Amino acid sequence: MNRNNKTIISIVSVIIAVVICFFGYNFYQKKQAEVVSAEKLTAIHEVIKKFNDGNDRNERLNLLKDTLDEQSKYNLNSYKDSKVQDEYKNSITTMRTYFQNDYDSTIKTNTLSDVSAVSDEKVITDNKTKLDELTKTIDKEKDITFETEQQAQNKQSEIEKLVKKYEERINELKAKSKDTKTNKENSAKNSEEKSGKANATHYENEYFSIDVPQKWAGIWSFTEHSDSNNLGTSSQPAKVYSFKHDSEGNVPFGGAQAIYVFPNGLPSKSESSPMLKKISSNVYLGPGAASGFFSTDGRPDRATIKVK
Repeated sequence: MNRNNKTIISIVSVIIAVVICFFGYNFYQKKQAEVVSAEKLTAIHEVIKKFNDGNDRNERLNLLKDTLDEQSKYNLNSYKDSKVQDEYKNSITTMRTYFQNDYDSTIKTNTLSDVSAVSDEKVITDNKTKLDELTKTIDKEKDITFETEQQAQNKQSEIEKLVKKYEERINELKAKSKDTKTNKENSAKNSEEKSGKANATHYENEYFSIDVPQKWAGIWSFTEHSDSNNLGTSSQPAKVYSFKHDSEGNVPFGGAQAIYVFPNGLPSKSESSPMLKKISSNVYLGPGAASGFFSTDGRPDRATIKVK
């Protein structure tokens, strides 16, 4: 064998060795990648099983966060297995779906079908509070539990619409409550004025005024009602003011008496009534009971009346 042939054989041998090493290394790399992929798939399956079996919400959230981090790191590798990538995506979708279903469940639980028909402010406030808390939770978790910012915004907008309805209804109820309270206060004030239950000794209206003895202060009262059936009629009703005083301390006897006012004139059926004593054209004094109430002869121990 000459020298040239030896050289050629040597070169061919080197080339064959290099090729063998190259394919051997690639084969080794492939086998190593398969081992890594198998380990990754097993790890992902174990995470999903732990996620599904778990009961702690924070633990599940951490598992999702860790899986997202692992996915990001894996995608930076030179050797990526599409099966592993798909398994990461499917697992993350499964975990995110759990949290999004949890959000939806909270929304459903705290949704009032017809808030305008709810009159209990506490019920609306409780539901609104739960939704406000959910909004805060989503804002804190959205980078983990949603794939895109838009998805999170859509969910938060859905909640905000409900909360706005609740706030409007709460404001309506507060306004009604305020009006009711004002009406009650006015009613109580008017009732106090009409009943004369006070330490005052003077009362007057558009038809007459009365003064009671000082010793009656706090023990006299009156009520007012309309009469269109007895002495009054539907076209000529009577306003009946019934006064009374109780017996107390230096007032040994109680008494009562009514004043009849006929704004539209005295009905014919009452013109000759023995119950009425004319004081003016439309003000009449009714009969007294017990010790009476009004004085018609200047007695100082009775109330006096002046017509207008």
